[in-house]
Amino acid sequence: MDRDAPVGLSPSVPSTGEPLRRLVSSLLLFLELRLRLFGLESKDAGIHLFILALLLVSALVFLTGFLVLLIVFILYLLTLIFHWEWGWSALACAGVSLVLTVIAGVLFRFQIVKPFFPNTLAELRKDREWLKTTQTSEQ
Repeated sequence: MDRDAPVGLSPSVPSTGEPLRRLVSSLLLFLELRLRLFGLESKDAGIHLFILALLLVSALVFLTGFLVLLIVFILYLLTLIFHWEWGWSALACAGVSLVLTVIAGVLFRFQIVKPFFPNTLAELRKDREWLKTTQTSEQ
């Protein structure tokens, strides 16, 4: 033993718990990074859900308008018997409302197929592939 070393101190011996501490530290760092990524993507997902809700509400509003104006057109057919001419404008408004409803529905369809949390899912796929290659190289 070294005579110059202070009393009570022993030479540094690697602790048996050091690999376990490193493993736990790495695991906690991994989880922290994944949670940060999830937090960032949840903001994007919130915006995405808001857009979906807005498009759904607008499609329902336009559909309601179409139905109201279709009823007005049917009333026009009834008034045609009496020779009133305001119904063509109601039919044109119903046609425009139908076109807007179809456009909102198509936009809603394209928005709903976007995956939520794409970066997190990509990172988890990479992790799975890395684990597979690590397991096959160990065997």
